[in-house]
Amino acid sequence: MIIKSLHSDISIRTEVITLFKKHIQSKKELPESGGILTGRILNKEIEIISCSVPSSDDIQSRYNFIRSHKTAQNFINYRFERSNGTEIYLGEWHTHPEDKPTPSNTDLKSFHKTLKNNRLNSDVHFMIIVGIVETYFAIYDKGNMVDQKYITLLYEVS
Repeated sequence: MIIKSLHSDISIRTEVITLFKKHIQSKKELPESGGILTGRILNKEIEIISCSVPSSDDIQSRYNFIRSHKTAQNFINYRFERSNGTEIYLGEWHTHPEDKPTPSNTDLKSFHKTLKNNRLNSDVHFMIIVGIVETYFAIYDKGNMVDQKYITLLYEVS
């Protein structure tokens, strides 16, 4: 899947889309899920290669997802080392139990805190919120949102 933006062209691998779709909160008993996004940046082309999925160390409920910092950092380190330093942290994703999700104040504060308080290998980061019908996609550059849009996840889950 390719997302065009004034900032850059972003591709999201099919495997990542498939994982997003597997965690859509389409039933009332399903909790929020989420994780980390990793990928590569080459000039203005960005590829989201992988994402983590909820672990037993994360806290999940219908309207809340709190990821384990330790598990998240382990995932980032693993992807970085496995790629010889080319795959880096690119942001966060999680689900919302609504058709067209919007970031909550908690989502925004948490994401800004992550960008501000960590040493990161890129100025560009993404916040993705997977809804039941549409997905919220925000692009940040140097901690400031530069674009946001709604997308429809295109790949089928098998």
